[in-house]
Amino acid sequence: MTAPAEATALIRGAQRIICICHVMPDGDAIGSLIGLAFALRKMGKPCTLACADSVPERLLFLPGVTEVQPVAPADEDLIITLDCSDTERIGALYDADLFAQKRVLNIDHHITNVQFGEVNWVEQRAATAEMCLELIAALAIPLDIAIATCLLTGIVTDTRSFRTSNTTPDVLRAAIRLIEAGASLADINEQLNQYNSPSRVCLWGRALSNARMQERVIWAEITPHLLATCSATIEDTEDLVSFLVATRGIDVALLFTDRGDGEIEVSMRAARDVDISGVALHLGGGGHPQAAGCICKGTLGEIETLVLKATTDALRAQGRLS
Repeated sequence: MTAPAEATALIRGAQRIICICHVMPDGDAIGSLIGLAFALRKMGKPCTLACADSVPERLLFLPGVTEVQPVAPADEDLIITLDCSDTERIGALYDADLFAQKRVLNIDHHITNVQFGEVNWVEQRAATAEMCLELIAALAIPLDIAIATCLLTGIVTDTRSFRTSNTTPDVLRAAIRLIEAGASLADINEQLNQYNSPSRVCLWGRALSNARMQERVIWAEITPHLLATCSATIEDTEDLVSFLVATRGIDVALLFTDRGDGEIEVSMRAARDVDISGVALHLGGGGHPQAAGCICKGTLGEIETLVLKATTDALRAQGRLS
C-alpha cells in the first residue's frame, strides 16, 4: 500500500507544518511525530513538533525529543495529527475554531477514528509509524538513522516487539527497511523493555498484589495515593495492562487509573480472538480490537462497575461467557 495522493498533495502545498501526537504519548505517537517531522524538514518544510504532554522518560533516548513541546498551532498552514483517534486525544492543543482555519491531515491506525480531518488517512495497521514510513517513501524523502530509529521504535512499541497478531509480513518488511537505514533493533528493545525504575517496580508490585479476577476478566487499580506511595508517575503504569492480559484463562485485562481530577482512565487489552474496541467506543473512547481505552467521569467504584458490566456483556455477545 502507498500513502494516498490527497495526503502527499497537502504536504507538498504547505508552507509551514505542525505535527501533533496524542496526549500521554507512547512510542508510536512520539516515534511517528519525530520521524515524520524530521523527514518533512528534508523537503525544506519548517515543521513544529507538538504534544500536550511531556515525553515519557523511557523514550528520551530518541533523537529530537527536546523539540517536542506543548505548543498550539500558530502561523502554520497545515496541521498533521498522528495516532489521534479523535480531537480529545489532542488534549489542550486542540481548539475547534483554530483547527477550522487550518488544513488538517489526520493520520491514524485506529479503526475507531472519527475522521476529523480535511484529509483522513486511517487504516488498520500495526502502527502509525508504519504509515509514516509509506508517506515518506511516497514523498521520495531519503531515510536516515534518526528517522529510522524513531519509526522503528513506533513499530516495536505497538507490536510489543513483534509479538502481537498485527505483526504482518508488511510490518516485518517495514522493519527491515528501517534497520537497513541504520536503526538498531537491539538498542531500541533494550531501551523500551529494560527500563524499570524503583518507583515502577513498587507501583507494579502493589497494583498486582491487589488485582482481581472474575468471569475471564482481570483488573487492577492505580490511585493517586498509590502513585504517591511509590513516588511514581502515570507513565510508570505503561505496559501493566499488557502484563495482566497474559494471565492464563483471561480474555480481557483492565487497568483503572484514578487521575485525581474526577476522571478515570481505563486501559483495555484482550486476548487475540476477543474484540474489546466496541466497549471502549461505547464508553466514549476507542482503539483496536485487542487494545483500547477510554476516559470516564465518576468515582473509581462507579466506573469499575460500569466497565466490568460492559466488558462481560461483550464477552457474552462474543460467546466467551455463558
